[in-house]
Amino acid sequence: MKFHCAAVFYNTRKTAVAPLAQVVRDYLAKNGLTVRVITSLDELANAPTDLLVSMGGDGTMLCCARAAAPLNIPIFGINCGTLGFLASCEKNDFKTSLQQVLDGNCALNERFMLQVRLLTADGKTQDFLAFNDCVLRAAEPRSFLTEAAFNGTAIPSYFGDGVIVSTPTGSTAYSLAAGGPIIEPEVDVLLVTPICPHTLNQRPLILPGNATLTLTPTFKQETGRALASIDGQINLSLPPGAKLEITRGPVRAKLLCPKERGFFSILNRKLNWGNR
Repeated sequence: MKFHCAAVFYNTRKTAVAPLAQVVRDYLAKNGLTVRVITSLDELANAPTDLLVSMGGDGTMLCCARAAAPLNIPIFGINCGTLGFLASCEKNDFKTSLQQVLDGNCALNERFMLQVRLLTADGKTQDFLAFNDCVLRAAEPRSFLTEAAFNGTAIPSYFGDGVIVSTPTGSTAYSLAAGGPIIEPEVDVLLVTPICPHTLNQRPLILPGNATLTLTPTFKQETGRALASIDGQINLSLPPGAKLEITRGPVRAKLLCPKERGFFSILNRKLNWGNR
């Protein structure tokens, strides 16, 4: 894969990253690329871009994935945050890893995304992309009932603090903390993980990737309201009678990664998976 036009995006809340973003820009320019540094992902559509460099933590990668996937732009992530589970490399060795990408010696991993459709009682709809997950929870800290349907057929409802619907990539995020399984990113499935269910017989559920899961929150009190959180970054207040329709997204996020930085290697290094 040959790159010609790159954009370097960094998280402006991490002020220490700005000088490094310029270093990355200069490095790419020396390798013959046309490069611009951007601080808003809305700028991606303003000029041709065939490579997006994300500089920040995993939260920055989530933003980049939602913005770049519809534009078919691959992402190279430089971890300037804490965990950096989604990143292609650490900031201290970005030149080595980025050179591998420029030389074509890297993997291009396509990641499943969710499409989350909010349907209101009056028939209005809004669509959102999620790279990690969509979380349905109450606006106030209380348990509530979530009616569920799989491909239009009712399935047992959930009663508890909420429900997490995640991609395989998102299986190592909030879902994992809530007791969900780890799913290898190339597996084509939806993962449904209840949050603190008030029963002993509700456990995480894995559905086919082409499934449509419908979630409808209901409350005993008329004042009860549900919130939907997309990747923990886009938060929606659901009006009464609204429901969520969740399925495979129409696009996939493309992540560039050195071949030695595989999923199980990162799982071991970042989350201590398999360590004794």
